[in-house]
Amino acid sequence: MKSIFNFDRIFLKMDTKVIVLIPIAVGINLVGGTLCSTLKLPIFLDMIGTIIVACLAGPWSAAFSGVLTNIFLAVVANPIYLPYAVVSFLCGLITGYMAKLGMIRKKIGIVLMWLVCALTNTIMASLITLYIYGGASGLNGTAILTVALLTTTKKIFLSVLSSAMLENLIDKGLVFIIAFLIIRKIPEHFLNQYMADTK
Repeated sequence: MKSIFNFDRIFLKMDTKVIVLIPIAVGINLVGGTLCSTLKLPIFLDMIGTIIVACLAGPWSAAFSGVLTNIFLAVVANPIYLPYAVVSFLCGLITGYMAKLGMIRKKIGIVLMWLVCALTNTIMASLITLYIYGGASGLNGTAILTVALLTTTKKIFLSVLSSAMLENLIDKGLVFIIAFLIIRKIPEHFLNQYMADTK
């Protein structure tokens, strides 16, 4: 029985320059994620490297960067991060495909990438938070907002979804801004080597 995803083909398409880029992206993600987790900030900043890879090397490289980030964060920061690897995988994949379609070349495209990434993260993370952690994972300060909304609405799904949406709009907004500021600092000759692969 054949797999839906041909992973052998995906790995063969990744050349050395992409393979080298993935651990760098994971390192960037870990710095942001660990810092926010330690300080209990209401944001994550653990997808900066994933977005950079999505724009430079495409969807699958970004998806693997996201999954590896969550595995490492589960080891070094908090095991609660592990189920959210699905979220990082999907966000990396979707952002990478949107970048491949050329959306990174227009301001409206970048805004759309941010909104789609935030929405994907909101829905998937909310489902994980609800069905695995009972409505609060305790990873950051948004649990306080969820409790406040629950007191008002009396609906746990709506409360988790609303707090996750607010958190993700801010978090992914910052992530995209930082990622694109880093991309703009990359020398053009180096950037072109990667950009050519995503066309």
